[in-house]
Amino acid sequence: MIKLGLDEIKPGMLLARSIVSESGELLLSAGNVINDRVLVKMREIELTAAWIAEEGTENVIPEENVSEQLALQSQFIVKENADILKRVAQIKTLTNTNISNALADSSRFKNIIAVDEMKRIIKQILDDLLSKEPVAVNFASIRTKSGYLYQHALDVAITAIILANKLKYTNREIEELALGCLLMDLGKVVFPETLLNKPGQMSEEEQHLYREHPTLGYAILRQNDRIGITTSHVAYQHHERQDGLGYPRGLRGDNQIPLKTLSPKKGMIHRYAEIAAVADTYISLLSPRPNTVAPQSPDEAMRVVIKAAGTQLNRAVVDAFITIVPVFPVGSRVVIVEDKKYRKYTGFSGVVARCSIANPEKPVLLIIFDREKKKIKPWTLDMSDEDGFKIQFARLR
Repeated sequence: MIKLGLDEIKPGMLLARSIVSESGELLLSAGNVINDRVLVKMREIELTAAWIAEEGTENVIPEENVSEQLALQSQFIVKENADILKRVAQIKTLTNTNISNALADSSRFKNIIAVDEMKRIIKQILDDLLSKEPVAVNFASIRTKSGYLYQHALDVAITAIILANKLKYTNREIEELALGCLLMDLGKVVFPETLLNKPGQMSEEEQHLYREHPTLGYAILRQNDRIGITTSHVAYQHHERQDGLGYPRGLRGDNQIPLKTLSPKKGMIHRYAEIAAVADTYISLLSPRPNTVAPQSPDEAMRVVIKAAGTQLNRAVVDAFITIVPVFPVGSRVVIVEDKKYRKYTGFSGVVARCSIANPEKPVLLIIFDREKKKIKPWTLDMSDEDGFKIQFARLR
């Protein structure tokens, strides 16, 4: 199977994976032959992409980091709590006054988050993730516009778990961090849908108001007795930056490995938030807010993260992050841009069939198109056994 953008999907193609909403509703089932009616449905639910069956790629099966059932459970519980918060907050017009009123009367959010259920799901996710070897970031999720916030929260939590595990955090610390990641954007859900779903860039005033979501999120979480102060600070500080130019408080970082200290320095970013910031940045680049900017490929996203190390993101965390993300994930579409060995395959394209964290830049490829993008008999190229090849991400159609 291969992942195609909505504009690449044509009538006659076969849907390889079902599309499920954040509430668990089956929107489109695997095996459907794409026709005009299905394409209309895809546009209605505002899909960004879908997994499509391609002859010869039957054994290319991208795996999620956690099971689909567990992913749906986590998204559903976040959505359920978000819906409750929306009803309680009742912010219909976004103004400084309304935000101030919500902060002044944050007691209305007292113990309304289903914390125990979230903690139970996080323990299951942690067990599921850490049972795999090696533990690496691998996402094959398909997003709908309505489910963006909840899928984003899950992807950030999963990435943070894997990263914290790499940094030798204890399971208890990882659970605190993961809960913070699942809940860190709850401050956004009290905003009007017109702002969250606004196409393109926000105005300067809207950006100013939008930047209050970490403060709102922190205020909401602190009203829930089963959520610890360190978990709440993930919501409060995940947009802070190492150079002090983040928000909402302009805290700074020291670019050191985020280990626990007995007396953290005043004005410094919490170590959990430093990990969450790296995970959030990467996931936001891969899958940006709908109707804003184009998603970036994994290698492009990684370059942005690396460039931000030291000034925006904790350099030591980024160094660890690089080791857990495959350069070319399974199912990625790639093109051969250099063939120094045989000098005849430049321009041929296919999909990544297998990848290895130990050798991230040399995956196993399944080549299925020639340089003219004509279908050929699939053949395998193991880049770890072949020198002289260079690949990059590409569209197959």
